[in-house]
Amino acid sequence: SSRFSPHVVPPPAHGLHPSGIPHPTIVSPIVKQEPSQPSSSPAGSSKSPVAVKKEEEKKPHIKKPLNAFMLYMKEMRAKVVAECTLKESAAINQILGRRWHSLSREEQAKYYELARKERQLHSQLYPTWSARDNY
Repeated sequence: SSRFSPHVVPPPAHGLHPSGIPHPTIVSPIVKQEPSQPSSSPAGSSKSPVAVKKEEEKKPHIKKPLNAFMLYMKEMRAKVVAECTLKESAAINQILGRRWHSLSREEQAKYYELARKERQLHSQLYPTWSARDNY
């Protein structure tokens, strides 16, 4: 018999993978509706932590530029999925990792160059961006 009863395990949230991890392309945070009437706060003009948090939610989420391996994965994932009967992301990632390590330095250099260009473009588009902005 199991130590955990099935009614204790919560069902997966809507929009999430059964593992509970959101899809990586979903990057915009969920913005809650604010009441239409202005609230009178005793603090006056000073911003409360809640107001600061809501301003942060409105900012667009800027992703880090992809590194060489991520660019390789992005390009090769469809090919690996087509070749294999596996549908689990972790298994596909393992195959892609093994293939990446089996590439020669010259073959990997193509992706390192693409990654360099992507970082350069990212820094031109978002000159003040820092990875810390996402945390």
